[in-house]
Amino acid sequence: MPDAQMGGGQMNVSAGNVTRSQNNSVLAGLEPALFFGFFEEISAIPRGSFNEKRVSDHIAAFARARGLEVYQDGVWNLVIKKPGTPGYESAPTLILHGHTDIVCESDEGVEHDFLNEGIKLRIVGDFIHGTGTTLGADNTVGVAFAMSVLASDDIAHPPLEVVLTVQEEVGKGGAQVLDGSKLSGTRLLDMNWHDPKSLFAGCAGDISARFKIPLKLTERIAGQKAAVLRISGLSSGHSEFDIHLERANAIVLLGRLLRLAMKETGLGIIGVSGGVNRYVIPGEAEAIISIDPSRIAALQSAIEAEGKTLATEFSVSDPALKVSLVETESVSTAVFAPEVAKAMVSAMNLLPNGVQSRSLVVDNLVESSNTVALLSCDQERIEIVSTIPSAVSSRRYNIVDRIRELSEVIGLGSSVETFADCPEWPYNPNSRMLAAGRAAYAKEFGEQPHVEVSHSSLELGLFRKKVPDIDMLSIGPEAFDVHTTRERLNHTTVAATWRLLKALLSELRT
Repeated sequence: MPDAQMGGGQMNVSAGNVTRSQNNSVLAGLEPALFFGFFEEISAIPRGSFNEKRVSDHIAAFARARGLEVYQDGVWNLVIKKPGTPGYESAPTLILHGHTDIVCESDEGVEHDFLNEGIKLRIVGDFIHGTGTTLGADNTVGVAFAMSVLASDDIAHPPLEVVLTVQEEVGKGGAQVLDGSKLSGTRLLDMNWHDPKSLFAGCAGDISARFKIPLKLTERIAGQKAAVLRISGLSSGHSEFDIHLERANAIVLLGRLLRLAMKETGLGIIGVSGGVNRYVIPGEAEAIISIDPSRIAALQSAIEAEGKTLATEFSVSDPALKVSLVETESVSTAVFAPEVAKAMVSAMNLLPNGVQSRSLVVDNLVESSNTVALLSCDQERIEIVSTIPSAVSSRRYNIVDRIRELSEVIGLGSSVETFADCPEWPYNPNSRMLAAGRAAYAKEFGEQPHVEVSHSSLELGLFRKKVPDIDMLSIGPEAFDVHTTRERLNHTTVAATWRLLKALLSELRT
């Protein structure tokens, strides 16, 4: 299929009615048409984390127009209830779950206003892409499937509670505050999985940690020049789905480069930044430094040599890795105090990063990891944010304890604050949802599905806290490189997932 694209917001969307024209639609002609209509409709609405009100209102209006009961809370979570179809009225209620927010990231040089612009869709062969941005298939897919079921009158299903949460990509904030009393279902089908040939039946929990170093400034040496030390071009990726691929971390490597640079006498650090989201392996990071003009050439040579070393080390995982030191202008008259700069660089180099343990229960499963995900500074502090998923809670908290111990060793008032603690969802081989999923898959495709347990941390652990004894499963079409600008959805796998979804709903009469 030829490459095609559209501008976000060009489509006429009104209370969930798909009124795409052939001229404006990219996805017209793809099947199932109902799903792709809703996918395109939602893609046209800006919906980064904390910017979900518009999409929440839109879906609420769509549901109310169909006479469905809608609950919308103060952070824009949605619960939409639909009665069971004839013969299923007394079946156990099923929760259908997805999340409305997406990761917002664009390629260097691409200007995209995520607050006001939808995603500009493109089709290249079998895949749907954004245009220089993330696609947001994670989790526009789940939203579009939910809307498709709600809009259909020819699909057998038990009573439904469609739960669409917000802020999933920034610590599962919507699921954290969702009022569990609004739910009567004790079965849940999540639609945030990325492999159509498998059933997802268990996941890790996670917690995030802010490593904070109080910022003390000192006067910048007169006559020094400013330069940007930058690492870019890394493969990046989802910090949980892709952590086993051993991809380079831009913040960690920037720490390595700064350790080298700070051997220069009198060098100062004006500012640092890196990463885009707590669930993304950082692909870019930079530091603005202050250095004597006579030493710039020598430092450039040293950085270039180290860049070649890094390129060799990460030639397989990050073939486009790039390191640069370029002069710039800075009006700042202050730099980090030397002891603060040293503490920061030590933290960047010593914080746990990458795979920390592998499961001895499930083959080829990462059990625990840490991603040094965000680096920032303001007038008061330097902050380094880590995200720590683990299938075993004690390992998660042990990694946090190690980070706290590092802050104590570094001193200078350093501290660690944790947030967004989410429990794991353990695999249950006796799950009724898993049995129904297996039966539906075998009926539709004539073979048994793979059953996967993943290192990724979804909101499902939080549902276990809110609904005791909840029984869960997750499905979805094929997607790659989520949370990056290479994100793409294999549209040829959606029809099979739609078949599986309908067959699974029909299995849940009892």
